[in-house]
This record gives sequence, structure tokens and C-alpha cells, in this order.
Amino acid sequence: MSARSYIGSVRVALLDDHALVLKGLIAHLEKTPSIVIVGSHTSSRPFRAMLAAMPVDVALIDYSLAMDDIDGIALINLLRASYPRMKILVVSAHAQELVVHNMRLAGADGFVAKSQDPDDVIRAIDAVMTGREFVPVREAVDGTPPKDLVPLSPRERDVIRQLLEGLTVGQIAARTGRSLKTISTQKSCAYRKLRITSDNELFLLRDYVLALDAGSP
Repeated sequence: MSARSYIGSVRVALLDDHALVLKGLIAHLEKTPSIVIVGSHTSSRPFRAMLAAMPVDVALIDYSLAMDDIDGIALINLLRASYPRMKILVVSAHAQELVVHNMRLAGADGFVAKSQDPDDVIRAIDAVMTGREFVPVREAVDGTPPKDLVPLSPRERDVIRQLLEGLTVGQIAARTGRSLKTISTQKSCAYRKLRITSDNELFLLRDYVLALDAGSP
């Protein structure tokens, strides 16, 4: 870690629904003497119980947990409200600009993509502990959404909204009276504009997309 403005060790708690990822992170972090692992969990309920029972400096959390667990944005909001002084550092496979932007709006102090060098996690802990953010280079420093995003058309917004309701492309076509090909094309165009490639990534952007929908004429 770099020269620090804080004194003593850093107490870190980890949350990731993949046990192998947890073990790898812990093994790497334990190589740094100033980092103390206070605990790790694969689901948010015992993780939050642990936070309530002991002081933690940095919560190192995944953004996309199991389907029956809390949503990533909701978890960040909850942790920020409950522990305003605790640093929240997200380590996730989802590194899209809008995902990172939403995490920051919710209160995350930093973000590391799982594709980055493992040492970046240590650098990120150092950054947030010294009052700095740690985010991908392309993410806007001022926290505003990427300026070069192409707006969704009204039809594309409608398709995305219905996908977020849990409907399939076929169900949307039947409901709207449009062809399956038309709905598929509008979905593909919307995904391209949002810079996502899967339904899972769409649900990670749920709050952002619904806010766009609410603000549209």
C-alpha cells in the first residue's frame, strides 16, 4: 500500500456469493500486514449481522448477489445509511459505466472490476481510506452519467420497462401487437445504447432505467 494518512490497520469485511472468489480475495489481502480480515460471507443477511456486531473500516462487497438476496443498489443504500463512516468498496464483474455510476450515486466509495489486477483491490482500499475514490478511468470524475449515451426511443423505453416487469420478448410482442422481430430489434437497439449485453446487466441498471422512464414525456 502507498504512504497513508491513517494510522494502524484496516478492518475489512467481505461479501461475495462465490466462495472461491472470497477465498482468493482473502488470500491476496492477507499478504498486506496492514489489512485485517474481520470476516466474510456469501449472503447479505449474516454479513449485515456481522457489521452490526463489530466495527469495520471497509466493506468489500459484490454488486450482483444470488437471485434471492438483496439488490446491489439497495444494499449499498442500506450500508451507507447504517454506517456513514464505513467505506464501501465494490468488487464486481459488471463494470459498465452506468453500473459504476449508479453504485457511486448510491454511496459506494470505490469500484474494482474482477478483471483487474488483484493488487488494485489493495490500492482501492488505500484510496478510500485516505479519502479518495477509486473508480475505472472512463467513469466521470464528477459523478455525472456518461455524456455520449444515445437516448432511448419511446418504443425502446417501453420494451425495456416491460422487460424489467419480467415479461419475455414474446409476451411483449403479444401485449403490444407488434411482431417478435420488431420487439427483438428494439431490445437489441436499447441494449446497445445502454452498453449492456444481457438481461442480468439490465436488472443491474434497473434504478437508472426506471428514472429515465419516469423523466420521459
